[in-house]
Amino acid sequence: MFSLKFYTGLFRRFRSLVLRRKVEITGQCKGCGRCCENILLKDGGRWLTSKRKFRKLCEREPEHARFDIVGKDDTGPLVFSCSKLGDDNFCTCYESRLPLCKNYPSKSLYYQGDWLRADCGFSFKVTTFRDIYMRRKRSEIPPFSEVLHQKIEQEKK
Repeated sequence: MFSLKFYTGLFRRFRSLVLRRKVEITGQCKGCGRCCENILLKDGGRWLTSKRKFRKLCEREPEHARFDIVGKDDTGPLVFSCSKLGDDNFCTCYESRLPLCKNYPSKSLYYQGDWLRADCGFSFKVTTFRDIYMRRKRSEIPPFSEVLHQKIEQEKK
């Protein structure tokens, strides 16, 4: 029932909690428009899984009518594409875009187990268990200059 995405998100939240390090978003938009395709939408913290739920969302928040249903994700939620994406891959209503678009990519995307496309200008920067281990390991070894200085002092005696 649970997907790889679920367990990935769970592990990412656990690691962040244990290491007390949050994910950082780095990079900038390349303007490719691919983030405006294959979108998953939430309503009230839950993924939209039916056309009926999407229609209800559009009744309450008409600005969501810009999204077109293009299929279903393998885990159940509906997949959308934005109808405001122009032929040049730029938003045709950039100034009035939704918070969802303005805040892309969000940290919640990372903690839900999702990935950014490899060709996206943005990336998630995280501290891993290995990073912490390697930092501690390096800090145990004195710098070469210090070791050299000690050897020179021993030779002088």
